[in-house]
Amino acid sequence: MTRRIASIALFIGIAGCNAAQFAGTPPLQQSAGREARREHGRSWMSPEAKSEDLLYVSNVSDITVYSYPKGKLVGTLSNFDKPYGECVDAKGDVYITDSTFGLIFEYAHGGTKPIATIADKQYQPYGCAIDPTTGNLAVANYETTWGYPGNLAIYRKARGFPESYVVEGLYYYYYCGYDATGNLYVDGLNNGGFGFAFAQLPKNSHTLKAVLLPQTITFPGGIQWDGTYVAVGDQAGAAIYQFSFTKRQVKLQGHTPLTGSGLVGQFGIRGATVVAPNQIDSTSNVLFYSYPAGGNPTQTITDGVSFPFAAVVSPAGGR
Repeated sequence: MTRRIASIALFIGIAGCNAAQFAGTPPLQQSAGREARREHGRSWMSPEAKSEDLLYVSNVSDITVYSYPKGKLVGTLSNFDKPYGECVDAKGDVYITDSTFGLIFEYAHGGTKPIATIADKQYQPYGCAIDPTTGNLAVANYETTWGYPGNLAIYRKARGFPESYVVEGLYYYYYCGYDATGNLYVDGLNNGGFGFAFAQLPKNSHTLKAVLLPQTITFPGGIQWDGTYVAVGDQAGAAIYQFSFTKRQVKLQGHTPLTGSGLVGQFGIRGATVVAPNQIDSTSNVLFYSYPAGGNPTQTITDGVSFPFAAVVSPAGGR
């Protein structure tokens, strides 16, 4: 169990704690054991996987792949160490961030080997997102490898060197997400991890702007466009909140309770279902909920799951 998991769990168990007491810092130092695991892991994929919609779940050291929505294990991608983030482009290619090694891998839908790799060596990449209007790749870099503040990096067409953005008050960058028109959102914690922070990079803007949400969020969770609103998760609150954004104001539009979940990081929304990687009381599973209603889970996946961090759906044939 990583220090991040343990620290958030500590918060949940202690009433009245503030965010500083569970601002998990992932243990990202490399070790000989981790390098050995990265070199000797074996990836596999069932022959039928390429023709199916696939659910990719990032675990402590690998990615497990399932048929969607049935949840049958159809593959495993190995050779990772802390793959905290995932995102999918219009072709169905899956991008996976590895915080330990400072790399972002791109896999074709149903593929077992990376088709491209982006080096992010000076930072610890966490969440990621693809701009549906341009194909640009955004990466939330938690912090530098030396422990300095992180940033929001945007790779044009998911290649080359990024443009980087920072905003005052956001120190640890966790998750990011685009809306349908190319506005970008990022969450995290402020300096020292004392509280939740949120920012927006409007389309065609070069200034990352701090935004105060009209809802208390205890610990940063995933960000995703749900087709109507920007959905923002609260890892410590077992909930997803929906917001609308205009130039003048932000409005809370809805609330999805994730009953029975804990430490839900990057969730995946697909139509009327939200898929939540779940970690609580040493339980490792992936929970399906009706969206946006929430409530009790409608389906559970346990096969191959080990402290999951992120879940995304890659549609066969792209979207």
